[in-house]
Amino acid sequence: MKVTEQHVEEFVKGYQTIVDEYHKVNGYNWVATLSIMYGKKYARIVEEDHGSRSVKCFVDLSNGDILKASGWKAPAKHARGNIFDESQGLGAIDKHGFIKYLR
Repeated sequence: MKVTEQHVEEFVKGYQTIVDEYHKVNGYNWVATLSIMYGKKYARIVEEDHGSRSVKCFVDLSNGDILKASGWKAPAKHARGNIFDESQGLGAIDKHGFIKYLR
């Protein structure tokens, strides 16, 4: 299936819900906002809070794989999930809002 911007936006919308819930449950009084930066091969999912930005993950635009960030510019190897799976990729995210490590 071809990955569209709408697919990535739906994933980020669900991801933002997880982050918001974690902040609410733990009584944080700031908002962490997720945004998308599109490249040729990957969509970079970026979190901004307190004026700083960090990469949360990458989405491979060729197949929908969710990849943990290796750094600002590149994803780590090995998919952690896929935006087309039964959880729409949200199973790759832990309750703290981080991409899960491989087991």
